[in-house]
Amino acid sequence: MANEKYALLDTDFISKMHLIRKDDHNKLIDKIMAMPGYCFYCHKQIQVEIMRHNIAGAPEWFQSKIESKSICMYDDEMILDELSGVYGEWAISAYAGMLKTACDAYKDGYFEEKFVLVSQMDCRSISREDFLKQLQDDCDTIGEGQNLGELKSYVLLQVLNLKFGEQIYVFCSDDKNARNGVISIGGARCISVLSSFVRLKKEISFTKKDAMPYIDSYMNTCLGKDQTAFRVQDTSKERRMCRIPCEQVFEEIFDGKIDELITGNLKYI
Repeated sequence: MANEKYALLDTDFISKMHLIRKDDHNKLIDKIMAMPGYCFYCHKQIQVEIMRHNIAGAPEWFQSKIESKSICMYDDEMILDELSGVYGEWAISAYAGMLKTACDAYKDGYFEEKFVLVSQMDCRSISREDFLKQLQDDCDTIGEGQNLGELKSYVLLQVLNLKFGEQIYVFCSDDKNARNGVISIGGARCISVLSSFVRLKKEISFTKKDAMPYIDSYMNTCLGKDQTAFRVQDTSKERRMCRIPCEQVFEEIFDGKIDELITGNLKYI
């Protein structure tokens, strides 16, 4: 257990990494899953979103990983089970507190605005069944496209921190604000789609030759037509984020000149 690394997967990361591929049988997400010593987790809401987006065979891929236990999927009831083992009768209060922390990391006031029933309930007296029902009712009211997968992942992040007492690797969105939300909760290291190339280089001796088909796919599939540069932190005292041409960034990753930051951004060494 001591050498294991605990990792959380989110919808955006899975979807984009599934699109980045050498061919139909060699997807970059499978390179991530093959990294030795990693235990992968996700919340059930991620499955819901992957099914809804239905990108290039990702739902079938995801289901196969759940069935093979390559990914351990938690739902809210399982989270309550974990919290009950630590907090006993205060498990519901603990879940509500973690959900508020998750919402606050996303936007101030979001918990009270979106989780109306949960924010107003008496966690000390409500039954487990009624709590789960009201939580689901809030989620149904929130609906699609409201970052519910991220919020549930933020809750699971806190639970995994509690369970393992270790830093959690969060393979997450390229969106800077989403990654800042993860970092603000604490106990996590973000890995973005871009910084995953650095992580693969470290973990499985992923060479530039190995990476080139995936780099080409990434440039063609995931980047907007107008994006010609990535931001990389320089080595100055001010730690400025500098715009560096995309091709140069990949060259310097594999030349050992660029490393990853805890935020999922890149930095010059």
